[in-house]
Amino acid sequence: MLWDSPIAPFLIALLIPLAYSLKKRKNLKPILAIIICSLAMVVFYPLIYHLGQAIPLLGYTIWKFILFVFLPVITVFYVERWDLKTILPNLGVRKENIRKSVVYGVLAALFTIAITVLVTTSSQFDLTYRVIMFFESFTEEFFFRGLLFLYLLAKTNRKIAYVTSILGFILIHPQHFLSPFLISTIMQGILLTIVTDKTKNIIGAWVGHGLNRVFPVLIRGLI
Repeated sequence: MLWDSPIAPFLIALLIPLAYSLKKRKNLKPILAIIICSLAMVVFYPLIYHLGQAIPLLGYTIWKFILFVFLPVITVFYVERWDLKTILPNLGVRKENIRKSVVYGVLAALFTIAITVLVTTSSQFDLTYRVIMFFESFTEEFFFRGLLFLYLLAKTNRKIAYVTSILGFILIHPQHFLSPFLISTIMQGILLTIVTDKTKNIIGAWVGHGLNRVFPVLIRGLI
């Protein structure tokens, strides 16, 4: 059941912080908590298709928020006993550097949008769908840039956090492995992690990710 889930490959990335924690003999509890959280995400992710059919678009988005935002918040609460006002800033949802973060996110988006336009052919633009996908992209940024980068940065080191976040982001999109869109996915993972590292804020990464879901298709439709 576990490996039947389409997002299961990303679990491989979590072996990196686990190995680091075992070697250094520190922060094993938070790393194991992240792994358990991720296992739950993988197991319950297939329900997303049933909710998507029951409540088109919104069902998919709601379940993504539960798995990629709510579960990580619960996980950090269990480990740290922080309240929500402490958890969110530590996972990059904060006012500090928000303008700088958004500017960097837009600059990153300009690069990834150009790549996406070059490697994709889709030109069907559904405004409602794209708007929802823009906001839904927050879920992946919260998990990969918030939990797997900023939180891991505090528990391991910069190299471990970078590799885990970027590799996990790539591996959670196996549908792109044999597609030219893999190039855009890799660049998003790298650039948006850098944006988060420079600002300690995930809002810019969310904006960059969301814009990459909207503008390539819009541009393709206008070409």
